[in-house]
Amino acid sequence: MNKEKINKGHRGFNLVDILIVLIIAVLVAGGWYAYSQFTEGQMKNKRTVEYQVELKGVDQNFVNAIKKGDPLRESVKGNNLGSVAEKAAIAASNINTDFLNGKYVDVSVPDKLDVILSISAEAEVSERNITVGGLEIKIGQKIFVKGKGYAKEGYILNIDIKE
Repeated sequence: MNKEKINKGHRGFNLVDILIVLIIAVLVAGGWYAYSQFTEGQMKNKRTVEYQVELKGVDQNFVNAIKKGDPLRESVKGNNLGSVAEKAAIAASNINTDFLNGKYVDVSVPDKLDVILSISAEAEVSERNITVGGLEIKIGQKIFVKGKGYAKEGYILNIDIKE
């Protein structure tokens, strides 16, 4: 037999080739559909949120520097956090250990105040997270707040999503 006749076979599409192309097309279409459903579920919508941040152990000059309507930024990355809606100052306190009696006691700190800032901002709210100015916020998260003439680290106490 001639080598040309042995190597020269049927070179067109056959049933197996068509079946493989069909399977690949179905997998691609299914993946595209699943991805579009996932991203649709993740669609973010803009809402107004108001969240409270507690700044502990500041003095009276710090409290006086905070004004209603001040724009706030995250002092590490520079993200926009919103603006001050309200501020409340209370006497600063720490929880200390009383070793003699074996319990914890709440002790006031002289000449210091704890400030609770209510911050109003536009946020992208999705099923999984709340993002303000590109920064994801969560209750209990440490956040570095910076305004005009003041900066301090604090913790997020509460997040209220407005309708």
